[in-house]
Amino acid sequence: MKVSIITICYNNERDIEDTLLSVINQNYTDIEYIVVDGGSTDDTLSLIEKHSSHITKLISEEDNGLYDAINKGLRCATGNIVGLIHAGDRLYSNDTIKKIVEHFNRYNIDISYGNSKIVNEKGQSIRVNKSPEFTRSLVRRGWMPSHQSIYVKTELISKFGYYNLDLHPSSDYEWFLRYFYFNKARIKRLNEYIIYFSLGGISTQSYTSRLKSESKNQIKQCWRINGENPPCGLVYIKLIRKIKQFVLAAFIK
Repeated sequence: MKVSIITICYNNERDIEDTLLSVINQNYTDIEYIVVDGGSTDDTLSLIEKHSSHITKLISEEDNGLYDAINKGLRCATGNIVGLIHAGDRLYSNDTIKKIVEHFNRYNIDISYGNSKIVNEKGQSIRVNKSPEFTRSLVRRGWMPSHQSIYVKTELISKFGYYNLDLHPSSDYEWFLRYFYFNKARIKRLNEYIIYFSLGGISTQSYTSRLKSESKNQIKQCWRINGENPPCGLVYIKLIRKIKQFVLAAFIK
């Protein structure tokens, strides 16, 4: 099973190499690695080129934000399954992709998802997202797994679609709704940590931006564009779930 992994970056010279190495050092070899750079002006590109023998495709040009960059990567993906790891983040261990592939093969699924940690510069957990077994009712109760713990069959992209750029910064939430709730797919949790998010990376920057701008109206739009109104009180339920993840980090190192 061929796995496409997409990394998006822009002026990430401080931490891009750690992200690249977390993919390059995987003990699963059938990986198509796609890197999408937004036209970096620092040393990001030179660090990427240092590892060019392990990168299947590099795109470096201006884009319309991170979701446009992800879409560019998705359109290039030729693997059986595809997942994301943004600049500044790392796969949890060297056998993470092997475990994901085994999970797909064992259960004949369309989508796999797992757990994640946000860590500070000392490697200490400050937020932990441990996902439950999947049921559609979880989505109505404000649950969403960490986006980069999700791997999907590439064939689903043509069926369910790409990221909606008009819904930034909540494009990933609307994408999640389409793939986990509004369309039928065989979905199963892999009860393993998949990803480390690092403070200051693309993921945590976009997360902060989303927290500042996420509103009732934006969440309503993500649901209504798919033909359904959101459950009552969903914004507050989502906030409570996020608070619980920070509390959990105090007990899981």
